[in-house]
Amino acid sequence: MEGPKEVVAMRNLARVLRIVGLVLTSLFAAFGILFAAGYAFEDPGGWKGFALFACMVVPLAVLTWLARRHPAAGLRWVLVGAVLLLGWAVLELFVDLVDAPVLPMATLVLSVPAAVLGLRNARRGGELLLLIVAAPVVSVLARVLGEREGPPLGAALGGSTGVVVLPLLLFAGIFLVAAAVEPRHPAGSSDDSVTRSPSGAAR
Repeated sequence: MEGPKEVVAMRNLARVLRIVGLVLTSLFAAFGILFAAGYAFEDPGGWKGFALFACMVVPLAVLTWLARRHPAAGLRWVLVGAVLLLGWAVLELFVDLVDAPVLPMATLVLSVPAAVLGLRNARRGGELLLLIVAAPVVSVLARVLGEREGPPLGAALGGSTGVVVLPLLLFAGIFLVAAAVEPRHPAGSSDDSVTRSPSGAAR
């Protein structure tokens, strides 16, 4: 049986891993969205470019706020987004929907609120990231396996869609490791050691 010092050490390690997972996911998503925004402001540019940028930033802000302030609602909407994203990836296998990197950008948008939810519940955050990254994985595998002379896996992972796969899998792994090392809490207690308010802790 683990002693009090070991329990505290494992809990601190899990908290650090959750924070690291959130920070890395947020930085990666911000870099990807800003990179895409730079292209959008060049082509098509003008109001169309601004509209494309808003289509990324507004859902990101709303879902992140929901994940932070209303986790249950945030979880539902992230799940809906992940399922729709997977449906989009499957549909794109048969129909050319739009000439824009919708799949990788939507994946980045959903990854941040998933990581915010992971700050509260590491296992949930890791599982959500795995679900979200399933859509670009489907797209990459379809390109590699579905064409006679399809690109090698390495080249496919370096494309606009594949480039989000490995980092998000890594970030999901960080959250799942945090969940694995965190000591079990007694029934009815909260695992929200990062986001718990001082007033709630004093009760």
